Amino acid sequence: MQVLDTRMGKRLLAVLLGLLVALAGQAQAVHSTFAAGGAHSLSIHADGTLWATGKNDHGQLGTGAASATSQLRWVQLGNATDWVQVAAGNTHSLALKANGQLYVWGDNTYGQLGTGTTTDIAAPTALAGAVYTQIVAGYRFSLALQADGRAYGWGENAEGQLGDGSLVGRLVPTAVAGSQTFTQLAAGLYHSLGLRNDGTVLAWGRNSYGQLGTGTTGSASEPKAIVSADTYVQVAAGSYHSLALRADGAVYGWGNNSYGQVGDGTKDTKLLPTAVDSNVPYTSIAAGSYHSIARQATGQVDAWGYNSLGQLGIKSRADKSVPTTVSGGDVYVQVAAGQNFTQALKANGGLWTWGLNDSGQLGDGSTNNQYSPKLTGLALPTRSTAAGGNFGLAIRGDGTLWAWGSNDDGQLGDGTRTSQRQPVQIGTDSDWLQVAAGQNFSLALKANGTLYAWGNNSAGQLGTANAASTPTQVTGNLAFARIAAGAQHSLALTGTGKLYAWGSNSAGQLGTTRNATVPTAVDGAFTFTQLAAGGQHSLALTATGSLYAWGDNTYGQLGVASTASQPTLVSLSEPLTVLAAGSQHSLALTATGALYGWGNNTYGQLGLTNSTTVSVPTLIAGAPQFTQLATGSAHSLALTAAGTLYAWGDNDSGELGLGMISTLANSTFNQEATRSTNWTTLGSGSSSNFSLVRTASAQALASAGANEAGQLGDGTTTTALRFDRLVPLQVQPPPPQPLPVVLVRFDAQRSSPTTAVLTWATASETGNLGFRVEKSADGTAFASLGFVAGAGSSTAAHAYAFRDAQATELSYYRLAQLDRDGTVTYSPTQVVAGTSASLALVPNPARGPVHVLGLPSGAALEVYDALGRLVRPATTAPELTGLLPGVYLVRATAPQQAPQVARLVVE
Repeated sequence: MQVLDTRMGKRLLAVLLGLLVALAGQAQAVHSTFAAGGAHSLSIHADGTLWATGKNDHGQLGTGAASATSQLRWVQLGNATDWVQVAAGNTHSLALKANGQLYVWGDNTYGQLGTGTTTDIAAPTALAGAVYTQIVAGYRFSLALQADGRAYGWGENAEGQLGDGSLVGRLVPTAVAGSQTFTQLAAGLYHSLGLRNDGTVLAWGRNSYGQLGTGTTGSASEPKAIVSADTYVQVAAGSYHSLALRADGAVYGWGNNSYGQVGDGTKDTKLLPTAVDSNVPYTSIAAGSYHSIARQATGQVDAWGYNSLGQLGIKSRADKSVPTTVSGGDVYVQVAAGQNFTQALKANGGLWTWGLNDSGQLGDGSTNNQYSPKLTGLALPTRSTAAGGNFGLAIRGDGTLWAWGSNDDGQLGDGTRTSQRQPVQIGTDSDWLQVAAGQNFSLALKANGTLYAWGNNSAGQLGTANAASTPTQVTGNLAFARIAAGAQHSLALTGTGKLYAWGSNSAGQLGTTRNATVPTAVDGAFTFTQLAAGGQHSLALTATGSLYAWGDNTYGQLGVASTASQPTLVSLSEPLTVLAAGSQHSLALTATGALYGWGNNTYGQLGLTNSTTVSVPTLIAGAPQFTQLATGSAHSLALTAAGTLYAWGDNDSGELGLGMISTLANSTFNQEATRSTNWTTLGSGSSSNFSLVRTASAQALASAGANEAGQLGDGTTTTALRFDRLVPLQVQPPPPQPLPVVLVRFDAQRSSPTTAVLTWATASETGNLGFRVEKSADGTAFASLGFVAGAGSSTAAHAYAFRDAQATELSYYRLAQLDRDGTVTYSPTQVVAGTSASLALVPNPARGPVHVLGLPSGAALEVYDALGRLVRPATTAPELTGLLPGVYLVRATAPQQAPQVARLVVE
């Protein structure tokens, strides 16, 4: 059964899982990056590619009609790199792309693919119509949420599991009955659950075991409220039982309990929500056919219920009626449960599985059941990004930590005070989950909840005894789940929603009358789900979407009547789901994507015209429907579910990415200049005058704005006005070493259909034995063609030539210079096109400029992305630089010649 899980491993706090699901289109909060079905599994890798393993009798793996056999190891589906969410039913599959487009494949006997037919599909196929933000797959039916929270269902409906008020199966998406909206859905064998924004749970479908939680066994064909006075933050559905997670970490279960899957220590059927027998707080839940899974706040995973096939992962086959910790006690960031097997994701992207493996659904190359966790693949972990005063932080797809920019206070964490113009890796740990950046200090959270800080500590903002230039654990034995950094203060939430603060309290931004240089509980008995830290003010949301604010209110950025030194309720007519705070302004989103703003609007950073300050949250007219927000010092950024990026506010350093600098207030919602549609994660920072945004790749980002300290991470200190400077998160190679000869020229040209001539010249040589000429067909594997003796040591110029008489195809050439001391150094590579004049792109894959070879006379080039969209219009002067990471098709057309197409991979 597909269940919602921790959003990309970054948002460990359980209450977020219910409240923020409506924002699934934003990859900062991407959930369900792996899925367990009846006997098959789906996974999204760190590069955004889609993979599958297991049973394929109905084409549910998506490998195509010619590959209908089961797979014992993971296989890739196509080359697209913009997958963000997957769901697996019994024998059908669903997947979302970053733009909200839904793809379906597999069994369609009951119309569970929503295509209007009952014909099976063997490869991912786009479902025409609406875009979605969340998908779940039941046994033989599917459910999905749109951005406004409305639920739709299709497929089998004999038990009312689609919730449309009928028992009629649906071949196309059909609205769930009623006017309610949801933040999360869950689908079981024949029943469904929906979590509302206020924390209440509705259920519909078969109720033979009380799995609807209504106190009876009467089924329902439209949503009915479960009987419970509690409110919840996540739901999960097994075959005939249901689970719900409360904000304080308590889990409740109801329905079939024949194997102890409800977890209350008995095996009696439960018609009403019953507390699971555990004192351990949990942050996420999952339900298999007859077993249950929950992730502890510390990251360990507990399991209970049916276990004859090893699905509990406890090294035995004994059923358990109370939570039992999975073997090894390892730390995980996400969990999912299939029919009789379980999956869990570690922060470094490792996917661990256990349980039934008769069809290879575990992906380990065998059909042997696993009774304890086994590493079988990789999925998509956290991709957190933060913008400091003039430095940047990011977590790569593999969970490693990277930093760049100014380092005067050690805020990069590399143990030096040396600034870096390109990202450098901080340590070797690969279990980082979230980063936050203040004016000149850094915070980073690990998977086990431990918090680290480094950089300036003049106000105690690190929560450590002293300043630090490497990640140093924050004082106290607290496990946190979410962090935020203001200019000089820090905020953190525990897994149960308790808020702590430390650092500067000059304006009451800590929420307590006490000064604090270590994590100190905020005044009042509050339980929060989300945080934002401005320059000197703080914001927080409760599970029901209520907003609290405290700290500096000079510009009305709190949204209340006066300055407040403890959390103060802000009056709003509707609940909020997303927060962001700039230096002196605040932004928020509702579940439907509506934008509110308040505070300083001098530069138009609220998106309002004719107003310099706004002291109460104000609905911003004309704003697109957003799913994600970020703020700089005086500018704002937002993403739509389609992956488009909008920016407004201060632009005197080009931080809006509009292709220009403006010193005037900019309150217009402008799409950034590249007009790309595959942006995923925004980097926020209340002290920054630059902007960061992630691409679909987990290994790179793009930046725009001020760059005097190298904070854009592009290797320069030059301001960028567009988001077309790719910043790879990778160890930078050392600068190329000069040859022991002064090589002033190296050329390779075709002299005949079968011959290429290489020429080169030196200005001087020292101890040069000579040059080995090497050739390659692909630019990577080179072989020696011959040797040309050198001049030894000479200050005179020398010219050389070499002839390759077998050069009919595309060829790469380089010189290997041999020194008398035995060292070998290499020249740059030269390329000669093949005689067939076929279109060739070099290098490919590419990380920089791309050269076009074999272009027919008078030809024009067009570049299309993986979705077939034109991204570079036709031109006779090919310009391929600035393309974002991904797969492209380059099409060349010339008069009276057939078009040529070449595939280009940009890393």
